Amino acid sequence: MSLQGDGPPVLGIDLGGTKILCAVIGTDNHILGRAKRSTPAKEGGQAILEAIVSCIDEALRAADIGRQDIAAAGIGSPGPLDTNAGVILFSSNLNVRDFPIGPGLSKILDRPVVVQNDVRVGGYAEFRLGAGRGYRQVVAAFVGTGIGGCVIHDGEIVLGSTGNAGEIGHIIVKAGGPRCGCGARGCLEALASKTAIGRRVQKAVRRGQPTVLGDKMARKGGRLKSGDLAEAVVAKDIVALKELHRAAHYLGLGLGSLMNAIGPEIVIVGGGVVGALGQPYLDLVRTAARSQALTDPNGLIRIERAALGDDAGILGAALLAREKFVTQHTGE
Repeated sequence: MSLQGDGPPVLGIDLGGTKILCAVIGTDNHILGRAKRSTPAKEGGQAILEAIVSCIDEALRAADIGRQDIAAAGIGSPGPLDTNAGVILFSSNLNVRDFPIGPGLSKILDRPVVVQNDVRVGGYAEFRLGAGRGYRQVVAAFVGTGIGGCVIHDGEIVLGSTGNAGEIGHIIVKAGGPRCGCGARGCLEALASKTAIGRRVQKAVRRGQPTVLGDKMARKGGRLKSGDLAEAVVAKDIVALKELHRAAHYLGLGLGSLMNAIGPEIVIVGGGVVGALGQPYLDLVRTAARSQALTDPNGLIRIERAALGDDAGILGAALLAREKFVTQHTGE
């Protein structure tokens, strides 16, 4: 499928628990206009939909086009989802249940809308346009407040029989370990996410261990910012270094296990934590993953940093929209 040529633009929408990103994407995957809004998560589905529409209209103005010029739209949303119906089944971060976000937006725009998991669309963008370009078997992991993943097999997103496969953050890597937000114990997310690191730092503070992160987190309601963690690591803060190494170790164990089970050509690691901590963090993850990857003794599977940053979600959503609603009809 060509990534070049003439054709109508599409919308890419990245819906998160704290922010909404919208962009108008041309056929060559160039961003023609973009906008950002805070997510009114506590106000429910209708408020979220209205914020998305407002964000879309600002992006359209930035691109100097109107709604009538758009062929389709794609949304990356937290799940679980009913992707066929375009419905968010449940999301604690968005305060919605059984919310038909796809049909609702389609009615407003008078254009078709595809809905897919937010991490899946980010992983798909990395596969098509970023660090995974040129490969057919890909595992992508995104580390931030939680841990999400995307598995690509033979060039297609693996959705499984449920349509929600790929939740690598909920692989158990420590039986009986800390409780995860999903209710289980010992999930990868509960041991390697930014939330997990923050929880461990708070425990260290309560034990009286000195760390520059204590006051910073206290001023931010107990939340750990990736930038603050990176600064603490650069300053060789003992607590920050210990918890960083611990989290990277568990992430590597999880990814190494996936390498054994799936045998991808490349593993892509992205998200806010990776963006802030950079290559030293990735090196720790890579070391732990390779120690676990028994099926790859020669180190053939690449482990690389994601390339698209915050644009992965909007680009991936736009790609899915174009492929589903535009190129199959135009023959591009």
